[in-house]
Amino acid sequence: MRANFDAALALTLRWEGGYSDNPADPGGATNFGVTRATLAHARGRAVSKAEVRALTKAEAAAIYRQLYWDKIVGDSLPSGLDGAVFDCAVNSGPARALAYLRQVVGVAPGLRAQERLVAALAALPADEIIRRYTKARLAFLERLKAFRIFGRGWKARVLAVEAAALSLAAPSSAVALGGGVTGVPVHPQQQGVIMETAGKNMGETKPFYASQTVWSALAVIGSSACGGVLAWRTGNIGAFGSALTALLGGINAIVGRYRAVAKIG
Repeated sequence: MRANFDAALALTLRWEGGYSDNPADPGGATNFGVTRATLAHARGRAVSKAEVRALTKAEAAAIYRQLYWDKIVGDSLPSGLDGAVFDCAVNSGPARALAYLRQVVGVAPGLRAQERLVAALAALPADEIIRRYTKARLAFLERLKAFRIFGRGWKARVLAVEAAALSLAAPSSAVALGGGVTGVPVHPQQQGVIMETAGKNMGETKPFYASQTVWSALAVIGSSACGGVLAWRTGNIGAFGSALTALLGGINAIVGRYRAVAKIG
């Protein structure tokens, strides 16, 4: 979400550090995590190592917003997940970061992929998506040759980002009957579930068919089914498995919503 860019950038910069030019690092000369090639792209011309060293934090922040945050549409991602995807984009590129996100929620590339991605994100708990995302990211890093050199630091970074992301995504367990939620700020994605639970406790449960959770889950089931069929026809077993996982997640969301309003006894 829009308000999280500064926090996400601060978290990423904790791991990127200042100027470095390690021969074992494929990025070469780097400052604030901005490589020489990235700085050249941002400025539209070739740059020297001296220019990389002289890069200011303000310019680095502008580059991060334009070439990474905006590329992953960070303003529209759920709180917590936005920081996880952003850090991955900085570390491995925006295209790969988005590919992982589509993979873990079962959205195959193609027509209306962004629309289907939004529906999938709305139907699954943010903490579950973040944990799946971390696994996908670590699996990729562990396959890199440089992992034997930088692996310990990379893993520590990814797990630290996951912890920070989960803390931002976690909903408060306390519901104020006066009309607000107390404690940890709640992302809008979680707000509907919390308020439905509060309504149940007050004898004003929302009808099952009127639940946004149900309709979002149905959208995910439909898009996942289509993506699964496409993946099967093209022989993409990985995408088929992801689509099946998302489809089951959508079904589980509907079942969970039904149980939440079903009378006990």
